[in-house]
Amino acid sequence: MSEKIGAKIGEALFKDKDNRNLTITKPKYNEQEQRLFVNDSLYFDKVSKEVWEYKIGGYAVLDKYLKSHKGEEIDYKHFEKVIQSLHKSLEIEFKISKITL
Repeated sequence: MSEKIGAKIGEALFKDKDNRNLTITKPKYNEQEQRLFVNDSLYFDKVSKEVWEYKIGGYAVLDKYLKSHKGEEIDYKHFEKVIQSLHKSLEIEFKISKITL
């Protein structure tokens, strides 16, 4: 059973409420469940494939962040906001692409 921490898209949850490990080990993305795991227990829910693959400067933002902070405790509230910001950016980009002049 998951224990809630934050908000909807990108919500931080624990797979095991007794294992509240915040250390980033190895990021794993589950496309079918739309879950981004940072370790065996902590994951971010409702992370779309488009958000997971979102690139800036040739780098997938979420993967790059997690790999560069491996072994550190994650500031999950900040990371939730990053996920939500990328999601909103995709929504805005889609609306812009529909504009005709």
